[in-house]
Amino acid sequence: MSYWNHRVVKKTYPSKETLFSVREVYYNDDDTIYAYTENPANLECESIEALKEYLLWCLKSLDKPILIDGEVKFVDYNNDEIAISWGET
Repeated sequence: MSYWNHRVVKKTYPSKETLFSVREVYYNDDDTIYAYTENPANLECESIEALKEYLLWCLKSLDKPILIDGEVKFVDYNNDEIAISWGET
C-alpha cells in the first residue's frame, strides 16, 4: 500500500533565492517517491487538536533528509494498489 508523509523540500528559484518548505510526499510501497505537492503544507485545520497534530507531523519532517527540488527521482505510481494509507510513517 502506498503512503505519504511530510518532508522538507529545498527549492532554488531562477532569481537564485532558495526557500525551504514542508510538502506532502507520496510513496509507493517500495519507498520510491512518485509525487509531492506543488505547494507547501496548508496549516488550516478544523480544530486546535487537528492543527497541533498537523504541526507535529511537520516538525517530524525536520528529522528526515531534505529533498532538493529538481533532483528528486520520481517513479511511476504503482496503480496495482487499492488505497493510500493516510498518516505519518
